Amino acid sequence: MRLLESPANPLIKLVRRLARGRRRDPRFLLEGRKLVQAALESGVAIECALVSSGLPTDEVRTLEARGIEVVEVTESLFRSASTLESPEGILAVALRPARSVAELPAEGVVVVSAGIQDPGNLGALARIAEAAGARALVLLKGSADPFAPKALRGSMGSLLRVPVVEIDDIDALRKRGFRLAALVPRGGVDFRSADWRPPVALLLGREASGLDDSTVAGSDLLVTIPMRGAVESLNVATAAALVLFEANRRMLGQ
Repeated sequence: MRLLESPANPLIKLVRRLARGRRRDPRFLLEGRKLVQAALESGVAIECALVSSGLPTDEVRTLEARGIEVVEVTESLFRSASTLESPEGILAVALRPARSVAELPAEGVVVVSAGIQDPGNLGALARIAEAAGARALVLLKGSADPFAPKALRGSMGSLLRVPVVEIDDIDALRKRGFRLAALVPRGGVDFRSADWRPPVALLLGREASGLDDSTVAGSDLLVTIPMRGAVESLNVATAAALVLFEANRRMLGQ
């Protein structure tokens, strides 16, 4: 295991660039024990791991037993490269999984981000999707990067377990046999009485503006969450949780 001490090392520069998460990259950063372990369990390809001096040797051996290169860095250098306030002494550089819409099973429900821009919201959505039994998280152009550090942390590992597919056109889902169900703030069928026969894709729009008119017009089903008082809309993760758990309950015939 080699020791890095220079902040000018190319690997340290790569880690810092990935930590900023400003653009999509073939690689992404895993910070902390939970995300690294989730990646190992999910079969995500890890290129290398950086550990702070003093990390327990059994954790290093576990990584090396998987054929992963482990590089030791000084504690001060590790802290300067990490985005966490209290770094856990381990991070890894992994390869972004490449999945296509053709790999999606035409069954159950998939969740579609039609432009969700906050990576924290996207991470929370992935966590809800996994808990509710969704088959995949599908992202349209304009959505946040699902493998940005904030999204990964918000998902608590779900983004490494739920298949993530990025597409250019919503019609790709229709061609796979999915009915398109758009969640709209008003004017749709009550989500508790909607037709959730699978396979179905639940479309969720941007935090501020929702789904665009063309997406709504091209959907097979419009669903709405009835609300009281002067509330106009719910947080996208909250709305998704209500609808997904109900859809899953109906699909299971409960």
